[in-house]
Amino acid sequence: MPDDTPNAAAPQGEHRILLRRGVFLLGGIFAVAVVHLMVAAREFLVPVVVAILIAITFRPIIGWLALRGVAPPLSAFTLAVAMMLSGLVAGYMLSGPLTDWIAAAPSTQRAFVEKMKMVTEPLQRVAQITETIKSGGSEPAAEGAQKVVVSEPAIPALLWFATYPAGYMFMFVGAVVLSLFLMASGNLVYERIIHAMPTLSDKKKALRLLHAVEREVSGYLFTLTAINAAVGVAVGTGLSLLGLSNGLLWGLLVFVLNFIPYAGPLAGAALVAVSAIVTFDSLGYALLAPALYALVVTIENQLVSPFVLSRRLEINSVSILLAFAFFAWVWGIGGIIVSVPLLVTLRVFALHVDRLKVVGDFLAETSPALSGEDTASTAGKGSAQV
Repeated sequence: MPDDTPNAAAPQGEHRILLRRGVFLLGGIFAVAVVHLMVAAREFLVPVVVAILIAITFRPIIGWLALRGVAPPLSAFTLAVAMMLSGLVAGYMLSGPLTDWIAAAPSTQRAFVEKMKMVTEPLQRVAQITETIKSGGSEPAAEGAQKVVVSEPAIPALLWFATYPAGYMFMFVGAVVLSLFLMASGNLVYERIIHAMPTLSDKKKALRLLHAVEREVSGYLFTLTAINAAVGVAVGTGLSLLGLSNGLLWGLLVFVLNFIPYAGPLAGAALVAVSAIVTFDSLGYALLAPALYALVVTIENQLVSPFVLSRRLEINSVSILLAFAFFAWVWGIGGIIVSVPLLVTLRVFALHVDRLKVVGDFLAETSPALSGEDTASTAGKGSAQV
């Protein structure tokens, strides 16, 4: 009697392949839909994400004050008012210098181009000689011919962030107001999440995960903010001592730009270089300003941050650049600012959730340990993690 088992198994294998392809296709469609939703709902999602990050950052302080008899709504309201007043005071103090800076952008550009002629003219002569040699000594073009060059203004392009739509200011205000309610709610959000867990074991795991994310993300963001503030003070003070005006504006600008990985310090150094070249007569002395900026940022990146920030949360540069590019494309300047905090939050989740271990290994700065001891320890505590 013939065996029909292989013939019966063949359709099942084909069905599995079709099923996998269908799942893959649906996953791709879902990912595209999520990205389009993130773009369409940018004005809503950016304040919500910023509010959640603010609430996570200040929640340990609110908890510490609650243990000493201060009600969470009162401490949350105080922190929110302090943030709003700080933003208003900083905006008022910087509005005058920033307005003058933007108004002087055309004259600054002309002065910068004039100052840089001593560098560009020799290069242009070398380029002309090279072109003459390549052309084999052919006759030059007629003297009456004119060359029309259309160029974009360089300085206003560097100052694009200063004229960015004021809608982001309203988004920041909305984020602070929403974070006020999140912080004032106390443990309400945690209780709702834990209540949604089906079993007691899941409730315990969720509670441990929430406390771990709160503790590590809050510590990271607090430390990062303090480091960036110190960098802003150091650079602003140094530029003022060199002779650049508006040291407060430079300090705040450096503080904000230092939250943006790679591109922020580069843009800040370029702006400092342009302003210094226009301000000072000597090109060599003018270059001291961007050199000071680069020195402070290098010390912060190579010495201070690795020593102060947790090495468990170190993320490789490829992941940072990918997150930076994606969130900049999806959410604009708001996405640029929150890209690294969101990546750090994902890294914390990956450290405490076994199912995200692959994601955590991809984000890690160093390769995961492959020793037998680490493997055994991972297997031993697998049942205790989510």
